[in-house]
Amino acid sequence: MAGPRGKIDGNFSRGALVSASHDPSVSGAAPASVRRVSIIVTALCWFALFSEGYDMGALGAVLPAMINDPVWRLDPAVAGMIASAALVGMFFGAYIFGTFADRFGRKPSYLACFTLFSVASGLAAIAPSPAIFALCRFFAGAGVGGIVPIAAALTCEYAPPGKANRQFAIMYSGYSVGIFGAALCSFLAVETHGWRFVIGLGAAALLLLPVMIRYLPESIAFLLARGRDEEAQAIALRLDVPMRGDTDDGGQGTGARPGVRALFRPGWISATLGFWFATFSGMILVYGLNTWLPQIMRAAGYDLGPSIMFLGVFALASSVGGILLGAIADRVGRGLTIMAAFAVGAVAILMLSHAWPLPVTYGIVAIAGVGSVSAAVMVTSYLSSYFPANLRATAVGCCISFSRFGAVSGPLIGGFIAKYHLAISWNFVAFALAGLGAGASMLLVPRNPATRA
Repeated sequence: MAGPRGKIDGNFSRGALVSASHDPSVSGAAPASVRRVSIIVTALCWFALFSEGYDMGALGAVLPAMINDPVWRLDPAVAGMIASAALVGMFFGAYIFGTFADRFGRKPSYLACFTLFSVASGLAAIAPSPAIFALCRFFAGAGVGGIVPIAAALTCEYAPPGKANRQFAIMYSGYSVGIFGAALCSFLAVETHGWRFVIGLGAAALLLLPVMIRYLPESIAFLLARGRDEEAQAIALRLDVPMRGDTDDGGQGTGARPGVRALFRPGWISATLGFWFATFSGMILVYGLNTWLPQIMRAAGYDLGPSIMFLGVFALASSVGGILLGAIADRVGRGLTIMAAFAVGAVAILMLSHAWPLPVTYGIVAIAGVGSVSAAVMVTSYLSSYFPANLRATAVGCCISFSRFGAVSGPLIGGFIAKYHLAISWNFVAFALAGLGAGASMLLVPRNPATRA
């Protein structure tokens, strides 16, 4: 291969290309170009997480208005099932679009998921019945479920060397900012424009589709793995970035990866169960509160405006809290930090069962956000570095799939508590127990010397 703008030597072997990609001087990629591409990819993928956060937050923010809708007259249990429809869609979307991405590429799958999510959100806003609304939410969830893993993979692949964790954290902040945006839009518009307007704003994401088509690159690692070396070279030269093959096989080349059974063999079974139960319980907590927090606080006696903004504070604090927990984890280790965060979050949630002055309540909600969403994100980060490279994809994929059952259960728990007219305090007790369960599950994860956490 000549210089970065020169002619491609067709005699380069695939192995030489991948090995050369680890030396920027060989690939001709300038650090400035790597940073520029990383910023573009991270920004576009950040918006995917923002869209997921807005989708989840919008329903929770408008749920009090939907329950009081004189036409639909939603039963709380039905409202809980509607909230879970998107989460069920995520479960299927992750599998279907994951398979699609492995066959046709990361970028086509990303664009298909983004389009599906945006269109389904728009259709949900004009749904004539709760059943149609739930169906639209299911398809929106399918789009979100497929786009998030792809966004994470592209962000890490195009991150500058040694900066993948930082870029991942920046990208994932989009989720919390999206929830905050949904709460803010609902606070400003739900009483004047109705809940349909807030839901329908999710379709505005389609305006960015031409930008994504133009600027989002395909995964070079995917192209190399599929033997499409010339396409990979063309993208690397056009973007002026190094070509990095998929090295997530622990140096085993194209050999088969271990199956799911490897996760339950001696040496890994305890960690597997610990991570599975931690993510399952964490998702009950995160999605349960994202869905029901405004309605719970409304039922506790707060006005509609503050009840909606509680969700915004919850989300915004979790975005900042992730950075704080990361700094603490660097000092004391991730396992201990996760357990302490969930414990503090559980205490904060229990404190919400009592009446406090409004500013104090906002502070308690902020602590709850850090001790739920931020802690749950840190579990995923810990999981992704805990297992060896040749087992990592299987471990992360299986754990996230299992956690979706917790995500579906969270909104249902809040719905059934409301349906059977149990005391408001039961909500706080249930979600606090989920947080304690998530933290306690980390005791099953042995300290891994390789990760120093």
